Amino acid sequence: MRFNIKLSTAIAATTLALTGLPGLSSAQDVPTIGATTYSRSFEFYQDIEAGMKEEGGDKVNFDFKDPNGDLAVQTSQMEDFVAKGVKLVTMVPIDSKAGEAAARLVTSAGIPLITVDIAITADVGQVAHIASDNHFGGEIAAKKMAELLGGKGEVLVINNPAIVSVVEREKGFVAKLAEIAPDIKVVASQSGDSKREKAQAVAEDLLQAHPEATGIFAVNDEMALGALQAVIAAGRQDKMNIIGFDASSEGISEIAKGTSAFKASVAQDPVGMGKIVTRTALAVLKGEKVDKFIPVPVVLVDKSNYTKYAK
Repeated sequence: MRFNIKLSTAIAATTLALTGLPGLSSAQDVPTIGATTYSRSFEFYQDIEAGMKEEGGDKVNFDFKDPNGDLAVQTSQMEDFVAKGVKLVTMVPIDSKAGEAAARLVTSAGIPLITVDIAITADVGQVAHIASDNHFGGEIAAKKMAELLGGKGEVLVINNPAIVSVVEREKGFVAKLAEIAPDIKVVASQSGDSKREKAQAVAEDLLQAHPEATGIFAVNDEMALGALQAVIAAGRQDKMNIIGFDASSEGISEIAKGTSAFKASVAQDPVGMGKIVTRTALAVLKGEKVDKFIPVPVVLVDKSNYTKYAK
């Protein structure tokens, strides 16, 4: 999940559009922003919060909440933000559809809402959505898979259909693979619920059902690492090619080994994303117009460039 090189032109443009905000003059002028994430058990979301705090400095008072993947807890957190009268809320929805009700709690109270990383499926009045270009991330993963498999073979996908952003990753992967490598077939796609243990169990079943498969694309590194354990247990480490998404520290460590079935991952820029979230929030609070969707670029990480993304 690390992206430690300079931000791309696309991010730079966003930065230029949102910088130049004057400092606030006194403590009472500092707005409180409520921020509920997905789960701090993911390094990615820790990094988003770090970026938000770094950019906010003394200009923002953040009320960070961690629902740890529990929608009911996140809904309670949104209710708490409304009760406290925070000036703005940022939200990483636990579930793209089920999270609509919690989002409406905020917008119906007249509080601006920014969704981060994971979109909600309906327009409930959110002022902006800030996320990686997930469809393109799936496409570059497909290109790498085609290279690894020599243009032919069977591939398994471990997904999470409850989250719009990772659905886009799978869509990009499948569409690009069909376009550039028609002799590579996606023979199975199953949810691992973004949990490592669940993904391992799913991968174990899929490997038994598809003994000829030589590729696995998991829509995040947690599930890719779970799939890796299943591959090792099945004794298929030398024949399998796993691609994840997030370029987490563990994922990069596997790539660095050179002998692991974990061959590549798509890197996002969570710290940069967090900074953009804060800039956008401050712009909204100043009454400035912001884009409805602000994309953050992604890049493939493999053995050729992993040192640039390691912590």
